[in-house]
Amino acid sequence: MLLLFKKDENMKKSVSWILIGVGVLILCFALFQKVTTTYYENKIINEYTEYIDNLKDQKMLSAEEPSIVEKPDVLEESTQINEKSYETQSEIKQENIKRFDDHEISGIIEIPNIKVSAAILEGTDDKALKYSVGHYPETAQPGEVGNCVLLGHRNYLYGHFFRRLDELEKGDEIIIKKDENTYTYIVSESFVVSPENVWVLDQTSDSIITMITCTPIGTYTDRLIVRGVLLE
Repeated sequence: MLLLFKKDENMKKSVSWILIGVGVLILCFALFQKVTTTYYENKIINEYTEYIDNLKDQKMLSAEEPSIVEKPDVLEESTQINEKSYETQSEIKQENIKRFDDHEISGIIEIPNIKVSAAILEGTDDKALKYSVGHYPETAQPGEVGNCVLLGHRNYLYGHFFRRLDELEKGDEIIIKKDENTYTYIVSESFVVSPENVWVLDQTSDSIITMITCTPIGTYTDRLIVRGVLLE
């Protein structure tokens, strides 16, 4: 009887250690996931910020170049040179478009009141939303006339940028940095709809932004919509 009791105690201890080990592994995995996600989030933002700085430097250098008055007899040659120069600049511009894997980085979004600073990637697939906010295809770009639609998750380990979106109030600022431009939107309304209400993607005659995320947190039953209007 005593032997059976000792075996039972040893079994309980073994199970306890196994459970502790599993718990530690889960915590380590969660920590690794968080660290990795944060690394890529910052990497995308830093690369795009560097891209913007390079654009500004190129613009300053172009402005400093002296203008040359061409002589009539070299006009044709000058035109050919300018055409080649334009082609080269176009190629450089295409090369300068920053990308993360197969996604174009189209800007940076900052929402001061909820401490958000995130890259905006073109597309709304899982990879785009894991490390950034996604720009819904075929909707207006930031600063353009129309409805600029952005999607984001509310997770804890990754895709956390819109987790506090419900805290935004009328009058709060949404700042978008795209290329050399900065656009400020002012929150105008927020509401909840079911996933079938795709009219929130419709384009408008005004310059607005629509941010979409799932609600309540941890579910996919409804969509929280926060809208803002472009500050002229």
